Amino acid sequence: MKKQLKGKENIKYIFLITMMFIVACFETDVYLPAFPDMMHYFHTTEAMIQSFLSWNFIGICLSGPFYGPLSDSFGRKKLLLCAMGLFSLGSLGTVFSEHIEWMLFWRVIQGLGCGGCFTVGTAIVYDKFQQEEATKVINDLNSVIPVIMAMAPMLGAYLNIHYGFRSNFIFIAFFSLLTLLVCSWQLEETLPKTKRAVFQTRRILKDFARAMLCFRFWAPTIIVSCIFAGYLSYISYTSLLFVNDFGVSRALFPVYQASVLISFVCASLSANKMINRFTVSKVKTYGLSLLSFGGAAFILTAYLLPQQYHLFHLGMIIYSFGAGWLIGPYFTESMEALPDIKGVTASLVTSFRLLFTAGFIAVISHHFDGSIKPLVFGFIFLFFIGCMTLVLLNLQADSSKLLISENGDGHF
Repeated sequence: MKKQLKGKENIKYIFLITMMFIVACFETDVYLPAFPDMMHYFHTTEAMIQSFLSWNFIGICLSGPFYGPLSDSFGRKKLLLCAMGLFSLGSLGTVFSEHIEWMLFWRVIQGLGCGGCFTVGTAIVYDKFQQEEATKVINDLNSVIPVIMAMAPMLGAYLNIHYGFRSNFIFIAFFSLLTLLVCSWQLEETLPKTKRAVFQTRRILKDFARAMLCFRFWAPTIIVSCIFAGYLSYISYTSLLFVNDFGVSRALFPVYQASVLISFVCASLSANKMINRFTVSKVKTYGLSLLSFGGAAFILTAYLLPQQYHLFHLGMIIYSFGAGWLIGPYFTESMEALPDIKGVTASLVTSFRLLFTAGFIAVISHHFDGSIKPLVFGFIFLFFIGCMTLVLLNLQADSSKLLISENGDGHF
């Protein structure tokens, strides 16, 4: 009987955490197909519309590092409800805003709340489940999230075509309020007062400083950020380019967008099986090969044949598949660099990745000229940064192996 009750309780928590993650995923992707209509409605520029993503990511970056340490000291439920409250407030603000500046302001508020959904939600998993069970739950959630990301633009396109772009924001507001109400009613505190850490600013700052100075942490983090920035900037940039400049219909464009997302989803879902069958090192090699080939194909075809969007889009589908195999292993490498302060490193990885992506999208959007070329030059920059970081990381790994070998020889 106790096992049955525990099983039902575990299912309840998985359901609640899934709700948090779904609403956080939807708020970044569901409205992307509506960009052209939003640009016309607000009488604004392509750069301003694309900043909907950037400002939201800035909000997530600003809040993300604080939710983990604060929830360790003051409990999970209070922090989560505060985060969901901010998220719901921002969502309602976007529904009623009539000016682009207010829309962007409320997108920042959404981001400030969204930062707590992933951070506190993940902490609740590790509170509620044993380590092995928690890993399985996280893997299951990581399988669900890409599927939701792929579905979101399709849903957003349907809502936009049939009910107007504002319906996307109404949907997010309704879902966020529903999640807030359900969590406040059903979620119980998972971190007892006896297990809470004393809030010490000096200790937290010391842990952050330690992570900031660790190259083994930053190298894979930068690689993941470059990959993610390329992937998401393409989805954002083409939301306007394909419809406004290439003449792709509003009904057909989500199919192009979904094909890139589905490619990423398929790779993400197959990554664990590939690692079990081969090794992490080999999966990284395969992923890098696909990513490099797809990225190079995109750069060459987009630069030489800028109107042949079918060709460079195919390159991005291959790039996205490679990205799906790489992000997981390199993220794990970042987390394992400093295993005793995973809360801090998890916050930094997420915040830096989103801040880097937000900055990259902002720069590319600023140079939007109705062609694909600004994004091409952006990809060249990402490839340069990523390759240099990868070379330095491999050199350090080789040096470490050589040092271990020499110490071993000396010992014997």
